[in-house]
Amino acid sequence: MTLTDAIPRAVVAEALGLPETTDTLPPGDLPVDRLALRYIAYLATDEAATGTPDAWTGAVFDHLVAFFPADALAVLVAGADRDPDGVLVDPLLDLGEAAPDLDLEAAADGSPAFAALLARAQTA
Repeated sequence: MTLTDAIPRAVVAEALGLPETTDTLPPGDLPVDRLALRYIAYLATDEAATGTPDAWTGAVFDHLVAFFPADALAVLVAGADRDPDGVLVDPLLDLGEAAPDLDLEAAADGSPAFAALLARAQTA
């Protein structure tokens, strides 16, 4: 299974309600591993439901789940080995519900950390 390594800038802009030509975002696409790290940090805060500095990551991830589930999966796979506290379990469950046709097992075959996250989610 081949996963994307970057989220297109236009998708990030759309997720944040910005025009594609915005100057608000940095140039270029958003690397999946960078989004994964920021998303884990966001989820690990006590104030994840409020306007924390990384709150944009929640909006981007939710948009990916709704419209680009394979990209959301790429974020979870990229972050699985950097998630010692298991904060990605709930987003993985949400993704599984939103996109039941995604082959999570294939992603787990290529990533022991994601396989462990998937196993943790299946017992949650």
